[in-house]
Amino acid sequence: MIPIEYAIKFEDHSKQSIQPKFIEVLCYLAKHFPRVIPREELIENVWAGNSYVGEKALTNAIWHLRQSLKGSNNEDETIETIRKVGYRLLVAPQYIDNNADDNAPVSSQDNYLSTLTQPKSLVFACVVFLVLGLMFSLFKTPQNFDQAVIKQITKSPGSELFPSPSPDGTQVVFKWLTDKHNSNLYIKDRNNPQLSPKQLTFGNAYVGHSVWSNDGQYLYFSRKDKSNDSCQVIQLKVLTQQEKPIVDCPTKGGYYYLDISPDDNTLAFHGYREPADESGIYFIDLTNNESQPVRFSCSNNCDYKERDFAFSPDGKSIAVTRRINRFNENIYLVNLATKELEQLTKGEEDIVGLTWHPDGEKLVFGAQRADIRRGYVLDINSKAISNFQFEGFSYPAFARKSKELFYQQRYEKYYLASLPLGNNVASSPFPIIESEFSHLDPHYSTKQDRIAYASNESGFYELWISDTQGLNRQQLTFLKQTIRYPRWSHSGDKIAFLGPVESDKADKIYIYDLTTNTLSIVPSMHQIHNRPTWSWDDNAIISAVYEKEYVDLHYINIVTGDSTRLSNDGSRFGIMTSPTTLLYTGERKGLWQLELAFENQKLFNNYANNQPLNKVSGKIFKTTYTWDHTEQGVYFHQKYDKHHQISFYNYAEQQSTPILRLPRSTLRTSTTLSKIAKNNELLFSRAYSPQADIKSLSHPLL
Repeated sequence: MIPIEYAIKFEDHSKQSIQPKFIEVLCYLAKHFPRVIPREELIENVWAGNSYVGEKALTNAIWHLRQSLKGSNNEDETIETIRKVGYRLLVAPQYIDNNADDNAPVSSQDNYLSTLTQPKSLVFACVVFLVLGLMFSLFKTPQNFDQAVIKQITKSPGSELFPSPSPDGTQVVFKWLTDKHNSNLYIKDRNNPQLSPKQLTFGNAYVGHSVWSNDGQYLYFSRKDKSNDSCQVIQLKVLTQQEKPIVDCPTKGGYYYLDISPDDNTLAFHGYREPADESGIYFIDLTNNESQPVRFSCSNNCDYKERDFAFSPDGKSIAVTRRINRFNENIYLVNLATKELEQLTKGEEDIVGLTWHPDGEKLVFGAQRADIRRGYVLDINSKAISNFQFEGFSYPAFARKSKELFYQQRYEKYYLASLPLGNNVASSPFPIIESEFSHLDPHYSTKQDRIAYASNESGFYELWISDTQGLNRQQLTFLKQTIRYPRWSHSGDKIAFLGPVESDKADKIYIYDLTTNTLSIVPSMHQIHNRPTWSWDDNAIISAVYEKEYVDLHYINIVTGDSTRLSNDGSRFGIMTSPTTLLYTGERKGLWQLELAFENQKLFNNYANNQPLNKVSGKIFKTTYTWDHTEQGVYFHQKYDKHHQISFYNYAEQQSTPILRLPRSTLRTSTTLSKIAKNNELLFSRAYSPQADIKSLSHPLL
């Protein structure tokens, strides 16, 4: 290779010109032979850390280099891909003095220009370390200020979550989550990048999002401690690490968002106080130690739940996200003085973070659609929304004074796996359907001998089916919207699933009929449903419904929509195991059994007088959705602090046996479990170990 000419020279003395960036990649691989070079390292050194450009450019460079460097038999590979790691040069560099005779011995690496020789057909030259560095600086493509620039802030193993930059942007606090350690807050000093992040919190308690005070002295975060059933919002003085409890927060629920007003006087947080129905956003006055939280969110009989929020830079309004159901969450702007409400987005499924641009004219937010995260800029005045055009963007946060944008880059991908059961030799789950897309919630039909599942191959989660090997796949729906939780009927001729409808405040149960290839909607009187299963005769759907007064399982006729409530204990998910027997789970831990009463094929169950039987104790059975019944017992999921476990409970022996232990980040804990009896294997959704890093973004849209 001859870098100064941007060319490769072959043994027959012919030359092939290639792009300068390709030369830089090849030189870097040669200089560090035989080490495997991570993609991030190549992007950092060849594209100056600009991963926005470098991610795709590096893939393109490797492909072109392989085409250029193939041997005469067109099979020899020069660059090896190490999956999920990076690239490695397969040919040992030989440094040759370019000014010497072709037959001269190999010289030292101190020569001004040297040559790297590959056996067979290729000779190429590479510059030594000092000259290489000089050439990179001389020939590097000038910075284009019209392009986005992404810089890596953290890149440790595990997941670094929820960035919280100090006002001047010199320090970034984040939550670090690994499979082997409990999550805690850490702080990264950007003025001393060689130093490891410093740990700020300690112990086994759960910590959530954090926010800095505008004067840069304090950090606020919530901490939930299961050991003493407590949750508190904490004020941490960053310089001395002194902690001060501010207010209690709810021990139930997973929302721990916080924000602080521009004058540092008001802290917004998720809390709960009676007589509110459930948790919501509260304000507390930080200038008065005796102040009590004041409810901001709707308190009772609400049609939505408010999740994330952010004060505007002028303190006059607050942007909030409101979740109507699992398919609908959007951003609203509330004037704090008049309480006037304005909807800013429409058609979003899941908002994953929002922050105000310091100029007060724009909001930056992350949205997750079919498990793909992207970032957007929303102009407050025009309501125009622009896309950053790359994946993985979530939980953005601006440094208020430096105006730098930080965000969490995280990819989520799921695949279908099967676990062989009853083997003498321990087995690991085998991939059934694994690709660049995500596949969820498999359910097996004995009658059809096929799997129904949801896949986002089309850009939306649609209904698919395949055989038990993951072959002969077929997409059944083309709704161009997210569907969830497919479930075969007992007869195997229909599949029920949950999906949105045009109304923003409703979802419906859909039924796909395989005999007619038609799609219908169950005419339910309810607005919000949960995972559907089938009655024993397939004439009705068993689904929890969400009403203002309660949530419980209902028996819904698929033709008439007639609905009968089955329980009064907060049940969420049920499976019919005989014409009259329902197994279910819900708010109460444990697996419960209820006998239903029918007369002339019509249900007249009186749940008030028909008390359920505790089939499996809540001491060991705590999952809501991840379980599957067999005649002998039940397969179910167990969650531990540092791992997940799939176990089998034998009804006759009344004993639980562990089957599989997995790292907590690699099992989708809301997945269905489905037994394939003929193969004696268990189906479920697995997750790739997530890697989440904190990055900063400079973009023309900002």
